[in-house]
Amino acid sequence: DFDGVIADSLSIAFAVNQMSKPTLTLEKYQSYFNGNINDAIYKNAIVHEVDFFKEYGKRFETLELDEQKKNIIQKLAKEFQLFIISSTKTKIITTYLQKHGILSCFTKVLGNDVHASKVKNFQILFVKYGIDPKNVIFITDSLGDIKEAKEVHIETIVGILGGYQNEISLQQGDPTI
Repeated sequence: DFDGVIADSLSIAFAVNQMSKPTLTLEKYQSYFNGNINDAIYKNAIVHEVDFFKEYGKRFETLELDEQKKNIIQKLAKEFQLFIISSTKTKIITTYLQKHGILSCFTKVLGNDVHASKVKNFQILFVKYGIDPKNVIFITDSLGDIKEAKEVHIETIVGILGGYQNEISLQQGDPTI
């Protein structure tokens, strides 16, 4: 995953969504990540009066990358093939990774402009790179992502705290770690 895992973007994503729905609370917004965020935005009738990704991308330009995360990514890239599947547009992600000098650590980045379903994006990677889901470790910060990873039979799922959802939400998905 990307948002909440690599980039600490919750505050800017929430703020941009509040521009279109001022009554939206952080708790309600975080509950949207119990499933596919794209579906939740549609079901909850958030009609973006501003171009969400244009505004989000502009704010993203100021977002820093934690040096410890950067070092971990660089170390992992030396031993493993790394991919990003995200609900953010691919260009925003690649621009951020390039800015912080770690784009080359990732074999492929698939944002929601490739497909709004992470299930579909996982399947694309499995086919294109001949990946067995049993050999995948998926790192995420949301219950919805855990559900989508399980749908494609990924056995090792790491739920990390400090992202978009709390420990109680993550535990509902029964991640491996």
